[in-house]
Amino acid sequence: MNVLVLGSGGREHSICLSLKKSKYLKNIWCFPGNAGTSEICNQTKLKLITFDQILNFCITNLVDLVIPGSEEYLEDGIVDILKLNNINVLGPTRAAAKLESSKIFTKNISRLSNIRTAKSIIYNNVNEAILKIKKQKFPLVLKLDNLAAGKGVIVAKSYLEAKSFLENIKKGNIGSTKSKILQEEVLKGEEGSFFFMVDGKTAKYIGSAKDYKRVGNGNLGPNTGGMGCISPSPLESKKVINIILNEIIKPTLNTMFNLGYPYRGVLYAGLMFTKKGIFLIEYNVRFGDPECQAILNRLETDFLKICLNSEKQTLDKVNIKLSKEKSVCLVVASEGYPEKYKKGYEIMGLNKKLFLKSEIIHAGTINKKNKIYTNGGRVLNILAKNKNLKKALEQVYSRVKYISWKGSFYRTDIGK
Repeated sequence: MNVLVLGSGGREHSICLSLKKSKYLKNIWCFPGNAGTSEICNQTKLKLITFDQILNFCITNLVDLVIPGSEEYLEDGIVDILKLNNINVLGPTRAAAKLESSKIFTKNISRLSNIRTAKSIIYNNVNEAILKIKKQKFPLVLKLDNLAAGKGVIVAKSYLEAKSFLENIKKGNIGSTKSKILQEEVLKGEEGSFFFMVDGKTAKYIGSAKDYKRVGNGNLGPNTGGMGCISPSPLESKKVINIILNEIIKPTLNTMFNLGYPYRGVLYAGLMFTKKGIFLIEYNVRFGDPECQAILNRLETDFLKICLNSEKQTLDKVNIKLSKEKSVCLVVASEGYPEKYKKGYEIMGLNKKLFLKSEIIHAGTINKKNKIYTNGGRVLNILAKNKNLKKALEQVYSRVKYISWKGSFYRTDIGK
C-alpha cells in the first residue's frame, strides 16, 4: 500500500516508524516531514501546501491512505476533500473534527450525551470575558473555544493572571483574537490521556499516557505542546478503560452519529479523575504529541492494519495488543520555547552507537548537507521502554546527555 503522512513533528516521525513495520506497506511519504522522516520515507520535491496539491499528489502516486497528523488539517476539511475523490483518510470530517476545534461544541455534545464535564460559562469575546470574570471566584479555568496549538488554556489563580492571559489573546499572541472564551470550574484530581481508534460504529482502546505540559520542572511555567510523557497512564486499569468506553466514548459516538456527524479516526480523551468520578476535560481528534510516540512504542499490532480497518469500518475484527512494558518519551527543546526561540543550531551527538533509530524521534529538525539542525521549538524526543518504569526513565536520561545544541533543555522530572 502507498501511504502519505501529513505533518512535520515527532508524532509524524513516530507514525512513519510504526507504518514501516507493516507487511502491507509499499511506499510512504511524509510532508513536510523533518530530518528523521527524510531517512525512512520516499522524498518529493513537490510542495504539498494546498489541498488541491495534496489531492493531485495522491492521484498521481496512487496513494491508498492519507494520515493527517495535526488537527489543523482536520479542522480545515482535508478528509472531506480527499474522500470526495475516493481517497482513504484516517480522520474525522470537518464537522466531526469540531470535537476538538470547538470546546463549546464538545460541551454541547457532552450535555446531550449525559457525560460528566466541568460546569462552564461562555463569553462571546475576550472583552466580555475580561469584564465579567471580575465578579467570579478564583481559581478558575479559561479556555479559547478555537484551536490554539495546545496553549489556549490557563488555570488562573487570580484576576490579574486571568486578565494577562486574555490580553495575550487580544494581542494575537495566543490563538484567534475572535475566539469565544469558555470559563470552567477547577476540577480537583489527576489527569489522564486515553486514546481510541474509531470506525464510526466501533471504538477500540489503543493506549494511555500521562503528559507533562508545563515547560519547567514541578509543572511550573507556561503550557507547552508537551515536554514528555509516560505510557501507560498510572490511572489505567481494565475497569477504568471499560468505564471510559461505556460512559464517555460510546455515548459521544452515538450522539455524533445521531446528529449526522459519524466519527472515524483517532479519538483522544483528556480526562480528570476525581472523587466524584471521571470527568471529560476535552477531546482531541488525533494522536497527541508526545503521547503518540510513547503509545506507538508499545504497540504490537500492525499499525497500518489498524488504520485500514478503521477506514473500512471493520475495527471489530482487529485485536489491538500493547506491550506490558512501560514507555517513556522525553522532549528536548530549544531555549525560549514555548515562546520565542532561535533555529539553525547544529545538533551534536546524534550518531552515538548507544542509540537505535527507533529511540530518537525527530520533531523540529532539518537535514542540510548531511548535518542535522534545529528547526523548531520542540526538537527531539528520546524514547525508552522497559518492564520497570524507573529503569526506562534511567535509560532516557542517560541517553539524552549525549545530545546537545546551543540552548537545548529538557525537564528532569518526567515520570516522577
